[in-house]
Amino acid sequence: MDAPDELVIVPHTHWDREWYEPHDVFRLRLVHMVDRLLGTLEQNPGYRFTLDGQAAAIDDYLEIRPEQRERVVAAIERGQLAIGPFLILLDEFLCDGETIVRNLELGLRSSRRLGPEMRVGYLPDMFGHAAQMPQLLRGFGLRDAALWRGVPGRIDRHAFAWTAPDGSTVRTEYLLDGYGNALDLFALPGQLGPLVDDYARSVASWYGSDPILGMLGTDHSAPPADLMPLVEAANAGGGIGLTVDTIEGYVRTAAPEWAAGDDEALADLPVVAGELRSHTRGNLLPGVFSIRTNLKQAMTDAERRLSTAERLDAAFGVDDHRAFFDTAWYRLVESTAHDSVTGCGVDATAIEVEGRLATAGHVARGVILRTMERLAASVAPDRHVVANPTGFARRAHVEIRLHDPERLELGDGVQLLEALPEVLGDEQLATAELPKLLNRIHGRELFGQLINAWRFTDDGLRFEVAEAPVGDFDLAAFTEELEQRIASDASGERLWRVEIIADPRRTAVVGIDVGGIGIASLDPATARATDDPVTVSGRSLSNRALTATVDERGAVRIEAADGTVLADALRLVDEGDRGDSYNYGPVDPSSAVTDPTSVEVTVLESGPIRGRILVRRRYAVPAALDPVDRDRRAAASVDLTVDTVLELREGEPMLRVRMDFVNPAADHRLRVLVPTGVSELPGSSAAGQYAVTERGRIGEGGPVGEFPLPTYPVARFVHAGRASLIVTKHSEYEIVDDPRSGVDAIALTLVRAVGMMSVNVHPLRDEPAGAEFAVPGAQYLGTAVTTEFAVLPSASGWAVSGAARWAELVRVEPEVARGTRGGPTVVGGVAGAGGAAEAAELPTAPVVEVAGDVVLESLRTTTDAAGRAVVEARFVNYRADAQVLGAAASGRWDRTDLAGDVVERDVDLATTVIGASRIETFRQRVADTPPDHG
Repeated sequence: MDAPDELVIVPHTHWDREWYEPHDVFRLRLVHMVDRLLGTLEQNPGYRFTLDGQAAAIDDYLEIRPEQRERVVAAIERGQLAIGPFLILLDEFLCDGETIVRNLELGLRSSRRLGPEMRVGYLPDMFGHAAQMPQLLRGFGLRDAALWRGVPGRIDRHAFAWTAPDGSTVRTEYLLDGYGNALDLFALPGQLGPLVDDYARSVASWYGSDPILGMLGTDHSAPPADLMPLVEAANAGGGIGLTVDTIEGYVRTAAPEWAAGDDEALADLPVVAGELRSHTRGNLLPGVFSIRTNLKQAMTDAERRLSTAERLDAAFGVDDHRAFFDTAWYRLVESTAHDSVTGCGVDATAIEVEGRLATAGHVARGVILRTMERLAASVAPDRHVVANPTGFARRAHVEIRLHDPERLELGDGVQLLEALPEVLGDEQLATAELPKLLNRIHGRELFGQLINAWRFTDDGLRFEVAEAPVGDFDLAAFTEELEQRIASDASGERLWRVEIIADPRRTAVVGIDVGGIGIASLDPATARATDDPVTVSGRSLSNRALTATVDERGAVRIEAADGTVLADALRLVDEGDRGDSYNYGPVDPSSAVTDPTSVEVTVLESGPIRGRILVRRRYAVPAALDPVDRDRRAAASVDLTVDTVLELREGEPMLRVRMDFVNPAADHRLRVLVPTGVSELPGSSAAGQYAVTERGRIGEGGPVGEFPLPTYPVARFVHAGRASLIVTKHSEYEIVDDPRSGVDAIALTLVRAVGMMSVNVHPLRDEPAGAEFAVPGAQYLGTAVTTEFAVLPSASGWAVSGAARWAELVRVEPEVARGTRGGPTVVGGVAGAGGAAEAAELPTAPVVEVAGDVVLESLRTTTDAAGRAVVEARFVNYRADAQVLGAAASGRWDRTDLAGDVVERDVDLATTVIGASRIETFRQRVADTPPDHG
């Protein structure tokens, strides 16, 4: 066997941006480290440094040291400093596929402001790798990856060909000994040469005649200033030659033909297809998917709202919001870091992450409100405008407020709900206090309503208000009379009863058909129901496609029209957890709690548009672990009350579920079981990050490390047997054997509460995952947790049942606003929100409507290479067979790669075929684009 004669040292640091310290504590260390690094590079022309593959590190530095920009640029131009291509080293499973696209987009943009980016998808410490990462990298022209965790045990070489489900392939450098394998070579002074020789012999079978990769760095490490003299001295002594380079430089040295563009250069490499989630040689730490579940909800909410805002803005907006979206996406993407959204840092870190995600959501809300305000200005106040942000035509169900509904003639598509309070204000004010009323009135708005009438009585003042204006309101006339009344009472002590009375109002749920990326004008008088109404009787919800019945224990029997029966669904299982934020730690299984102490069932809504039943279950669960024996749970118990709302809508083949509780216990895991209707299943199919991945029941483990617990992440839906479980937040699931139902079940984690970031001694892990920091916030004591999902039963599998389509419709709800034509705007429940609105010309046809199963994942106004605003649409085919896109859209479109470079001109979106598991992007020709946003 040929032996390697060269070892390439790659100095680097792995800069966890926030983790056991919050961001700004680590940034202070980063700034001082980069200060020293720049001097080291300038003093040693042969020195090279890889800044962790994430441009956020250099962004963070230059925000504090803007005066050092020229030195940074010079180091990059000299080839000494490698930055990018990602903005942040993300967790690939706790964000959406579009978020990964924006991560690369923002990372490349930040890098290129300073110089050329590193052309390797560097993924050193992620807790596993998503199946579509090769396709995403290739979409930005990146042909190489480098990573550590998740590589299957059969790989015995330092490089392999990693392929995405569509066949896209990247050459992948396997960091087989982690990202700090060269540290030990420098551990003993004067022994570098012998240690290199020993290491080379130990890994010779992995490298053959290829140069060995030596990663010199670790978490928050600083580059050794004396590296070059040490290397020169070792080389002078003979033996294996040492060189210093970046990770990109190493890849070019190790695979020159591939680097030169020869696609046949990977023919001799082993092939790995799909996601990388083997535990064989590196811990995957899967418990991060279930810790701090509200943080995962915050990520999903921010992603969903930003996507909705972009779609509505691109389709119906006229303002330039690109800078706002850039800011929001930056905040969101930086929150995807593998120690951030994962929740495996200290409490202060989790709080900061939630704050950034909230900021991203606020930007999205602002754009949505402004866009809906503009649309509402074209509709009369007795109607509503409904916007569908998805690419699928849909039956939208929206809640509206009806004024004086008893006097209205309503269509059969309207279902009345609860009456709203009519008395908004009723107080006694002395004459001297009456001027404060003028401070409450803004134009004609008062308490979020519009003043339609007012009158003084013998003992007081009465305002009549409503959401919609009727007639005129003369503020000057009101002010004049108010001042006269005040002047007539010299003492200022007379008491006045001031009433603010709203017209009779009731909320209602209304069904309306809306096209893809389309809008509709909703008139309650003409709203029509479908021919598949919902009926509710006692403990049962039914429509033509599905029946759900609650039993005496609070579990649900779900029966589908195709004969599928999911019995004993939605049972809860509460188990003890002695683990940490990285790994679940099981305790004595006899302490699991499965049966409620009481069950209450209440009908909330009786159809025909929507039916809802509330199931309230109470459980006595152990308060914590036993303080003496952590393998057992404490004898003391606390009350856990779980409210489950079952919802069935007209025409829908799925049961929507919402579970709410306030967590009362520590050190436990609470899961809900959805039966699959089948036993001894081989595995599951889970959708997320733009792919559906097939997973087995048993994970691949190794001789050391962690036990390969088969809990997995899911972002859209998981299918097993005859059930698809559609989720609305990044979640954890497992396929389990359920002895009570006699079939396998999907166990979805609702909460996992622990008190330590990492523990030194763990029942399922051989070594610590970090330091033993207390994280009381991760116990979620007193924290409200809400989980929404849908159960789609089908004997035909997820593709035939349309699970990908239904998942999109569940996670992206329609937007609705009352019409304001001829009066002030009422958006988001506030009259006059956003100022005066320019009326929009309502389109008569959908903007982008997909007829088949391909999902529109993104529609936005972006910037092309010439700096012009251009509309971009991205579609994903989740199926394993090619699909005709079947999209109706105006204008002429070009197919582009993810970077925006045109690969095919004049594509017909109606007839073009989207390959199996393909991500395809199209841009509308600028001449055909809606009015330029800037």
